[in-house]
Amino acid sequence: MIRPQPSPRRPLAVAAAALAGLATALAFTAPAIATRPSPSPSASPTGTASPSPNGKTPAAPNCVKADDARYTHTFDGPKGEASITLTNGPLCPGEEQELALVSYVAPSAKFALPQYVLASSVNKFTGVAEGELGVATLKFKVEVPTCYTQVDFVFGSEIIDPLTKTSERYDDRKVGSPKGIGARSKGPAAWYNGGSGTCLAVPEVIASSDCDGGVELTLVNRNGNAAAEFAITGSNGFTKKVTVPMRKIEKLDLKPGQAQEITVTAAGMKDFTGGWEKPEDCQQPEVGAPDASYDSTCDQMVFRISNPEDGTSLTSTFTPNKGEAKTLTVQPGRSGSVSFKATKGLTVTVTGDLDSGGPLAWEQPEGCDDGGVGGGEPSEPGLPVTGAAAGGIAAGAALLLAAGAVLFVVARRRRIRFTA
Repeated sequence: MIRPQPSPRRPLAVAAAALAGLATALAFTAPAIATRPSPSPSASPTGTASPSPNGKTPAAPNCVKADDARYTHTFDGPKGEASITLTNGPLCPGEEQELALVSYVAPSAKFALPQYVLASSVNKFTGVAEGELGVATLKFKVEVPTCYTQVDFVFGSEIIDPLTKTSERYDDRKVGSPKGIGARSKGPAAWYNGGSGTCLAVPEVIASSDCDGGVELTLVNRNGNAAAEFAITGSNGFTKKVTVPMRKIEKLDLKPGQAQEITVTAAGMKDFTGGWEKPEDCQQPEVGAPDASYDSTCDQMVFRISNPEDGTSLTSTFTPNKGEAKTLTVQPGRSGSVSFKATKGLTVTVTGDLDSGGPLAWEQPEGCDDGGVGGGEPSEPGLPVTGAAAGGIAAGAALLLAAGAVLFVVARRRRIRFTA
């Protein structure tokens, strides 16, 4: 069977119908495209925005890095005032920019060295997070000396003190410099040299004694416009010179051997003379209490003193009602005793560092042989005494308890009352 060849007209007709339908659809959608164009990325201080995965473009960043920040400033050197405004900020989170205003005491109305800092003020711009408000303007003010001076407004917080021939310089750190970091701010040159008159020191000395014999000297140059040089002399050949920068305070400790006689001199100050003086609030060191006791035996009246290691030297006089007085000195950590031959009617009075408070009487213990006491007649022979009688033990114990219970007023020189 013979099949007829297909005609090309049918496919062409189908293609033509499809193109016509597409053209109609485009005609209906064209107005919407014209009124809502797709957003395009816009430039920002920190970069270019790009579409997010959802097809929306994020908001452009509105902060700057510290290196890209720009400023305008004002400056009044004679008044010690300055301000600076961030014009394209705020700074981005984590960024910061420090600035400082500093005044110097100088040797001339023109730039000359050395120079010493009188006052300074440091502040900074800091980065802010989205939705936060940042400080746009910083203000600075410092005291300016009434003598020759220099005032500088600089980027950064590092302050050079003193300014000398060998020290660093602020150079392009100065705000308003023609190049470098200082050129980031537009405004007047933010440095000043001027003033009139040579700067002077106003020295002062304050002496403070301690309880151990030393003296602390406070050398003050609080109100001066220049450094002050103090010359100090003390006991035993002590000498020293101390330079105190303006508006500063230095301290000097003199040991007990150096502090008995002190003289301090400085230009612009009346000479200071003085020395160690015991403060009223000194606490006396703790002194151990001695132990003092006495007892009567058959043939003696014995006084015993024991001085502790932390005691003080004790000297007392023991005066009997008959016979010569005896003096006893006991050093700390030592013991001592004095005794008197027992006689009827014997009394002893203790005076000095230890005080009995009156005469102390010898009392004959029971069981003693009366023949050897006070020159009396010998008694009849009896059994030998091989031990103390119970009455004697009780009496001796009572005396020891009474004497041992004598604790005395604590003072630098202990006075102890002996009681029977």
